[in-house]
Amino acid sequence: MEFKINVVAVAIAAAAMWVLGALWYGIFSVQWMMYTGVTDEFAKAMTGMDMAYLYGGSLITYFILFYVQSHIHIAFQVKDLKGSMQAAVWSWLGFVATSMHVSNSYQGKSFGLTMIDGGYWLIGMVIGGVILVKMQKNEPAAK
Repeated sequence: MEFKINVVAVAIAAAAMWVLGALWYGIFSVQWMMYTGVTDEFAKAMTGMDMAYLYGGSLITYFILFYVQSHIHIAFQVKDLKGSMQAAVWSWLGFVATSMHVSNSYQGKSFGLTMIDGGYWLIGMVIGGVILVKMQKNEPAAK
C-alpha cells in the first residue's frame, strides 16, 4: 500500500525543526559564533529584511527537506518510529553529515562547527521523521 504525502505533517515537521534551531543555536550561540566568526555587531546590524530572508528561507528549506523525507518513507515503506528514525539517521549520515564535513573542511572551518551544525541536523531530521510517521495518512494513493 502506498501513502499520500501529508503536507500538514511536512509543515509541522518543518516548523518543529525551525523551533529546534532557535533552541539549539541559543544554547550553542557562543561556540557557533566563535567557529563562524560572526560577531555581535554583525548580528545586530541585520535588518528586518535580512532576518525575514534567513528565517523564511530556512522554513522553506525545512519544508523541502521533509517533503523529500516523506518520499523516502514511501519508497522504503516506513510505517513505524523505528523505521522513521533509521531513515532519518541514514539520510543524515549519507547526505548531510558527509557534505557538511567536506564543505567545512575545505573552508577551513573547525570540526566543532561541524559537530554543532551536524548535531542540529541529526536531531531535527529524527524529530521531523517521527512527526511524519505519526501523522502518516494510511489511505491508498490515487492511481
